[in-house]
Amino acid sequence: MKAIISALIGLSTIARAVPQSCPDYAIVGGGPSGFVLAEHLSRDPTVSVVLLEAGPDNIGVEDIDIPGHVPFLYPTLHSWNFTSQPDPNLDGATPGLAIGRGFGGGSAINYMLGCRGAPSVFDEWAKISGDDGLKWKNFEQDFKATTHYTKQSDVTYDTHLTESAYGDGPVELTAPTDLLGAQLQFVNASQRALNIPWVDLSDGHGIGVTIPASPIRASNRTRDFASQAYGWPMGGRPNVQLMHDTEVIKVGFKGRRATDVTYINHVTGAIVKLRAKEIILSAGTINSPKLLMLSGVGPAKQLKKLGIPLIKDIPELGQNLLDHHVAYTEFEVVPSVETLWQWAANATGAAIANREYAEKRRGPLSVDTGQAFSIIRAPDSVFKKANASPYYPNLPADRGHILMQFSSGAYRQPSPNISLISPFVAVVQPEESGYMQLASKDYRDSPIIHSNYYGSAGDKAAVLWGVKQIRKVMADAAFSPLVVREFYPGAEVQSDEDLWHSIRNGSASFNHPMGTAALGTVIEGKTYRVKGLDGIRVVDASNFPVMVTCQPMMTVYAHAHHAAQLISKQDRKS
Repeated sequence: MKAIISALIGLSTIARAVPQSCPDYAIVGGGPSGFVLAEHLSRDPTVSVVLLEAGPDNIGVEDIDIPGHVPFLYPTLHSWNFTSQPDPNLDGATPGLAIGRGFGGGSAINYMLGCRGAPSVFDEWAKISGDDGLKWKNFEQDFKATTHYTKQSDVTYDTHLTESAYGDGPVELTAPTDLLGAQLQFVNASQRALNIPWVDLSDGHGIGVTIPASPIRASNRTRDFASQAYGWPMGGRPNVQLMHDTEVIKVGFKGRRATDVTYINHVTGAIVKLRAKEIILSAGTINSPKLLMLSGVGPAKQLKKLGIPLIKDIPELGQNLLDHHVAYTEFEVVPSVETLWQWAANATGAAIANREYAEKRRGPLSVDTGQAFSIIRAPDSVFKKANASPYYPNLPADRGHILMQFSSGAYRQPSPNISLISPFVAVVQPEESGYMQLASKDYRDSPIIHSNYYGSAGDKAAVLWGVKQIRKVMADAAFSPLVVREFYPGAEVQSDEDLWHSIRNGSASFNHPMGTAALGTVIEGKTYRVKGLDGIRVVDASNFPVMVTCQPMMTVYAHAHHAAQLISKQDRKS
C-alpha cells in the first residue's frame, strides 16, 4: 500500500507541473493509448513527454475503483456524452455515445471485459496498412506485453482461460470470483442451445462462449486502468509530465508541419500554446478527428463551409465510423440471481453488498454486471432469406456475426422491486458504417454523429436473428429455471415485423466507436503519421480500419504498444 501511495503522490506531482517548453512529444488524450505511448516513449531519459488530458484526474473515484459501480459511470463528468443524430433505422431515435473522459479514458469507465477476438481481423489490418507487425502471429506479442494474468485460489470453477496467452505487462487481469447466480447457467445454456464451445477469446479463438479475464486486481478487487497501470511507473520520471483538465482545442501548423497545440486549462481558465517537436493525437475515435478538423485537416468542402482555413484535404477523415450496435432484451428472474436493483436500489441489499465487499472483497461489487458473453455465426440462409449481399457469408470463418452478452443490470427497468436481467445482442462487424463531422468551428460544440444503426439488409437480418438466439438460450433447460417471464419485448411479440419494431425501440451503442482516422486511408501504416503532413500522428481506436470482433479495450492497449515501439525506433534514427 505504501508503494501505491508513493506512486500516486508522484503521479499527482507531475500532473501539476507547468509544461516544459517544446517537449519532444505532446500527446493529446489520457486514455489507454495516450498512457501507453507516454510510458514507452519516456523510458528514454533524453526524451521529454507532455500528456494533455481534457478530463479530470480520476484517481480515488469510488465508482471507478469498485467494479460493481460501473453502471453509475454513464453519463458523468468521466465521459464525453455525445448523442447521435436522429436515425431513420431506429424510427428517428437519437442513441447516446459515451466515451471515456479523464485519466484512463475508456479503461476507467468501461465494463472491463478482456478479449482479442478473431485473428483474421489483425491479418487484414496488416494487409491494409502494409505493416506485418499487425499480423496476428506478431501482434499477439503486443497483447502479451501489455497484460498479465493472476490466477486466484478462491475461483471455484474452471475458467477455461489459457494462461500462456498472457504475458508480463502492466495491466493485471483476473477471473471473476463471484458469478452473481447466473453466469455459469448462461454459459451452459449457450453451449447447448447454440452448439458452441466454452473458450478463451484471447488465445486465438474467434467463436464460442466465455467468461473472460478482466482488468481487476486480485489483491483488492479494484479496477486496474490505464492511468494506474501505466501512470505509476512514470511517477518518478522527470522527463514526463501528465496534465489533466487541460483540453487541447487546436493544433497549429507551419505549412504542412504541425508545430504546436493550444489548450485551455479548465482549472484556471488560462489558454496556453505549447510548442512540440512531435504531436500525437490519442483523444479517441470522435475527438481525434474533431481536433484535426478544427485545425484545418479533413474534408475541404465541410471545412470551407464552416470558415476553417484548410491545411490538408482528407475526405476520409470522420468517415468509416464503426460501432457495435446492440439490441436489448429483458427477463424477470428469480431472487437467487443477483441483479443490479438488489444492491443498487434496495437498502438492505446495498448494505449486505457493501459489507461483503469492504470485509472480504467479494460479492456483486467485486465484479462487473456482465461477465459472460458469446460470439456466434449465423447460417448463410439467414442472409439469403433477407436478400442481403454476400458480405456476412464471405467474412472469414473465425469471425462471428453476433456477440450475445449476459447483463445483471436492467435496460428498461420500471421500478426497483422487479429483478431483471438484460441479455443483449451486438452486431460484431456491421456491413454499413456511419460518419461524423463538425457542427461548427467552436471546440465547445459536440460533433454531428450519424451512427447508421443496422444500415443494410444484412445488418438487420443479423440483429433480428441474434435476438431470436437470446430467446433460445433463455429457454434452454440450463437457464430456464431462473426465468420468471420475458419482460421485453415480451412473449407475445413473435412476428419478425413486431420483433424488428422492438429492436428499433431497444437499441443502444456498446460505446465501442472506431475507424474514423483509419490506417491506410487517413493514417500511414508503420509511421502513424497523418497522410501528407509532418509532425503529427494519430494513435488510438480511430486507426482501426476494420472492427475487432469483441470488446476493443485489450486491442487498444496492444495497438498503442505496437505504435509506440515503431515511433521510438523511427524517431531515434531521424
